[in-house]
Amino acid sequence: MIDHGEDNGRDPSGRFGKGNPGGPGGARKRSFVMREAAETAITPEHVQALMRRALRLGLEGDLGAMRLVLDRVCGRPADVSTAAEPLDFALPSMKTAKECNAALEQVAAGLCDGRMNLDAARILVELITARIKGIETLEVEQRLLAIEQSLKTVDLGPRRRF
Repeated sequence: MIDHGEDNGRDPSGRFGKGNPGGPGGARKRSFVMREAAETAITPEHVQALMRRALRLGLEGDLGAMRLVLDRVCGRPADVSTAAEPLDFALPSMKTAKECNAALEQVAAGLCDGRMNLDAARILVELITARIKGIETLEVEQRLLAIEQSLKTVDLGPRRRF
């Protein structure tokens, strides 16, 4: 390490010593001083000139400038509420794959008839698809158990045992 002949709170290996937060005054104080300097240097006329320039760039097609101007003038768009509204739409019990298929047909018909919006239909299709996967998994598990039970009764001779 190069020694510049000044005491900067570092140990011989170059790391900050105990009690040294990492620099003179710390990063927060520097940040405050820089912000204060910027606030005193920039006048309202400067801000108006910057906004006029951003407006001109936005009108010329610069998307970043458009976003800046609209955010400052109109405010940022409010976050859309994700609260779900209850649907006035009845589905069958969906205990079998056939009933799930009928439910998918009802959702498609409801979407085409205008009884539900695209977001609600998308959620219902995801729900029905998850139900179908659950039914399929249950059927595979039942078949596997049946095969295992039938193998217990099969005599494969003295050499082969499960």
